[in-house]
Amino acid sequence: MTIKRASANVENNKRMLYKLTKSPNVKKLKDAVDSTIDVKAFCYYDDAKEGENEKLILTLLATDGSVYGTNSKTAMSNFADLLELFIDELDTDKGLAVAVSSSISKNGREFILLELGE
Repeated sequence: MTIKRASANVENNKRMLYKLTKSPNVKKLKDAVDSTIDVKAFCYYDDAKEGENEKLILTLLATDGSVYGTNSKTAMSNFADLLELFIDELDTDKGLAVAVSSSISKNGREFILLELGE
């Protein structure tokens, strides 16, 4: 596992890093479609299971302690766009409100979208 990018509150916090990268309780981000997550920490990391190539993973830690993960390139790109403007909101008690939705591609595949929540 290689950490590619993480919020400042994760970098020196081993417990939070474990929660975001190793915990068996990480939920699939697609299970949060049509809801808003108040994100207080995030981590982008490369992960590889035995015999597989590395995959970039994004995990989000919500203010309620829930952790959501995805390998969706669209969701990761959307979140990176949000970070450019709103990264300072991660350090607040409220967190950064991120709305999770989905759409269907021309090929008929569902993909996850992230945008600024209310």
